[in-house]
Amino acid sequence: MILIVLKSRLLIYLYQKTMIHSHTLRCMFALLLLGLLANCRTPIQTQSSHILAYFKTSSAADTLHIEVSDEAQESRDTIPNHLFFTSIPSALLQPIDYLADSSSAVVLSRQQFPIDDNIAAFWVEIHQAWFLHHSLFLYNRSKRQFTDRITVAEWFGGDGSQVLIGSWVFDYDGDGKKDLVVRDIQHSMVPNGDEDPIEETNESACLLLWKNGRFMDTSFQDTTAMVLRFPIRSFW
Repeated sequence: MILIVLKSRLLIYLYQKTMIHSHTLRCMFALLLLGLLANCRTPIQTQSSHILAYFKTSSAADTLHIEVSDEAQESRDTIPNHLFFTSIPSALLQPIDYLADSSSAVVLSRQQFPIDDNIAAFWVEIHQAWFLHHSLFLYNRSKRQFTDRITVAEWFGGDGSQVLIGSWVFDYDGDGKKDLVVRDIQHSMVPNGDEDPIEETNESACLLLWKNGRFMDTSFQDTTAMVLRFPIRSFW
């Protein structure tokens, strides 16, 4: 990117310095500059088109329950790390803290399914050390780019505190579009002086309705009812 900018500035400088007035040379200069600018904006679209081929298309069941598991990885296709981390905008990956060292991650494709007429969800599973992560990456077909990401399952933490996430994908509000219920379990061992640590487990739920081309966090009245209605497997 820096090299392209320097080349562009050099061309502009030479053009101004030499005061070229030839119509032919001016046209050549314009075409060359347009080519340099095109190089700045096409890589993500080109890379994205390659990564799409790794995902099997599915119509998606009426209800899709997503949880972390030790299911055999052989049933899924491995996406080359370089392709994955250059196809997905870095801003979408930043919230996944432990993916900073992308060289040691194992990226697996699960499936793709439509959310609406323009947006498709690409379900990705990522392993790094003992951390497990599942995301839905949202692909805008008209822009030919990944534009958003939602964590739908996760298992990470340390000896004293762990987080477990699971999700349900289905039409919650009956409008014909897929929505998300994301479940979260926070587990911790709280120090208790000379006594054994106190074990604490807190469960919560989040409702994301598909509105205006994106998943929107939506309030609901009874968290306990949501937790009971949408159980996820606990490791404790």
